[in-house]
Amino acid sequence: MSEKNLALLTFGCQMNKYDSEKIVGLLENSGIRLTDNLDTADIIILNTCSIREKAEHKVYSQLGRLTPLKKKNPNLIIGVGGCVAQIQGKKILQRAPQVDLVFGTLNINKLPGFIREIEETSARISDIDSNSDIDTDSAAIKREGAVQAWVNIMHGCDNYCSYCVVPYTRGREKSRTRESILTEIRGLSEKGFKEVTLLGQNVNSYGSDLSEGIDFPDLLSLIDKIEGIKRIRFITSHPKDLSDNLIKAMAELPKVCESLHLPIQSGSDSILQNMKRGYTSGEYLKNIDKVKEAIPEISLSSDVIVGFPGETDEDFEKTRDIIKSVRYDGIFLFKYSPRPETPASEFSNQIPNDVKQARFENIMELQKEITLNKNKKLEGKIVEILIEGNNKNDNSKLTGRTRTNKLVTIPTEGGFKKEDLTGKLIDVKITRANLYGLEGIIVGSRQ
Repeated sequence: MSEKNLALLTFGCQMNKYDSEKIVGLLENSGIRLTDNLDTADIIILNTCSIREKAEHKVYSQLGRLTPLKKKNPNLIIGVGGCVAQIQGKKILQRAPQVDLVFGTLNINKLPGFIREIEETSARISDIDSNSDIDTDSAAIKREGAVQAWVNIMHGCDNYCSYCVVPYTRGREKSRTRESILTEIRGLSEKGFKEVTLLGQNVNSYGSDLSEGIDFPDLLSLIDKIEGIKRIRFITSHPKDLSDNLIKAMAELPKVCESLHLPIQSGSDSILQNMKRGYTSGEYLKNIDKVKEAIPEISLSSDVIVGFPGETDEDFEKTRDIIKSVRYDGIFLFKYSPRPETPASEFSNQIPNDVKQARFENIMELQKEITLNKNKKLEGKIVEILIEGNNKNDNSKLTGRTRTNKLVTIPTEGGFKKEDLTGKLIDVKITRANLYGLEGIIVGSRQ
């Protein structure tokens, strides 16, 4: 394959970002180089998200903007991967004639062959068949940074929440083997990476489909022993599968960060039941109490959906009550969006958009107040920061994160050399707290 330029547009979650790193790595091995310039690209791939209708609309809007480039360069290859591709398949080729390739979430490894076939035959390809092997060669992954890395430990989801399209786009749960994960992380350590974030739709159920006799707390314990890795994070945990053993592992393993993303979605038991979440608000709060008792400094985040079909004012107030009770450090807030093939999309008691919007704004204001209040309590404190690199908006400053996953901006005055600090654990005194991050000054180095 002759050397060509690839433009890659990524939509959606961390799993999609990880998949994009695989796409770049695989195609670079075939002589295709990444570019930020759409005008000079020979191949443009959209790695898509379909978790909400708005995200899907963004994909088709972007495809529309690519039409003039295709007319200008008929040899331009335009591909659509990710969740929209998995669920719509050939429909994308019918709706968007400028598209040459549609590929699913489990056959990224076939991408170099797809592109070669299109170059040789001018075929239009749609392939969303599932590839049973999810242990992609980690050597082919082109990491975006050099300090923090995503590591996929499992694929798919078996929960089938009534509103969620993920089981239809990413398939049933399938865990990677223990050794493939550990090999990947050891390789990252050898390259100088200091932090890994383990990815899965429900990491708590890791290993349940394997014959190795391993579960998620076991995996955390094994990763904790890998030299060079300083921090371990993971997303996402399902409340119904949050075990006492996992809480114990988080409390006792030194490299596992004090940060937990535990989606509540709604504070109303009737809504949770209709969502098919598998727990009650009381059971959720009991788990939160266990976590806070075992890890007092824990930072908690959540997903919240407002406007789910049938959500009454009383249901909505129960969600507010949960947020006020737990006091999350941050939430990902969504207005319910009907997705194809999901049971909730057929519910008759859909909520009007203006009601959804009002509830969204109400919750957002409540959470902003809580987040700012929690951040303000860190002013004057000295915390451990892992420096990730230059601040994107100001090269004279550095960016890093606390163990509790709070973003910190740090000036480089005081004799510290910027190039020497990336990847280091630094003691930072927080001088100012904002809604979306912290500011601080370096007071010492731990490495």
